[in-house]
Amino acid sequence: MEAIKADNSDRYDFGEITRYSPIPLYYQVSQILRRQIELGRYKPGDFIPTEGELQNLFKVSRATVRQGIAELVYAGLVERLRSKGTVVCVHQPETTLHDLASFTSEIIGTNSTLKTQILSFMHIQPPEDIARNLGLQPPEEVAMMERVRYVNGSAVAVEKWYAALRFFPGLEKDMFKETGMEQSTYHILMKHYKLKITRAEDTISPVGVEAREGKILGVSLGHPALLRTRISYDSFGRPVTFGSGVYLIRLRFFLGEKETSYPGKSRME
Repeated sequence: MEAIKADNSDRYDFGEITRYSPIPLYYQVSQILRRQIELGRYKPGDFIPTEGELQNLFKVSRATVRQGIAELVYAGLVERLRSKGTVVCVHQPETTLHDLASFTSEIIGTNSTLKTQILSFMHIQPPEDIARNLGLQPPEEVAMMERVRYVNGSAVAVEKWYAALRFFPGLEKDMFKETGMEQSTYHILMKHYKLKITRAEDTISPVGVEAREGKILGVSLGHPALLRTRISYDSFGRPVTFGSGVYLIRLRFFLGEKETSYPGKSRME
């Protein structure tokens, strides 16, 4: 099989790709670039070679290079910046889905620094879909909180959270803090209302970041993300809270004895 070797200069020493391999050329390009990132040749904030440079290095078409880079964008390893190039993303924190836990406890458990900024907090009649998920009827109200979560100083999530006031009368913004476990909705509900969340239903799907979320999180419109919604239940099986959020994290799913990581953004408690 004919091998296509990249230019082995001091600047670029990527190895080679194989033209007649059953593995598509674009995927070979993406895997070579991924390996360079994982080895630390390109660190977070560094720009990888331009499309033209990669085209010349690997002797492949511009379309092949673009598709290879698109694989890395989808994996959350790089981001295209208009008129600037393609930059390696800052490492994304991880969270797991093998048990019931709040985002706060999961991130703090990794010895990362977590901080919360509350953008708004109010008592409202919920939108129809929220009322339906929480089993509410007019004129029942919810406490609605929108907040930004920061991990190690970087904004990683925009969340909206709704709590049925029939279960949490008097729930107010000043019950929540910016740091520590006082950020956790689960912790606050247990502390002030002696109500423990015993079950949750999560729904996760890939999305593109919308304009307002992108501005808050510092990423471009349409940036790959994960949307996570969670309905939480008390020990009597009653739905008591509903949360959704866009997260710049890496989710790790535990499936039996195996685990699979999916990079992206998600919404959760």
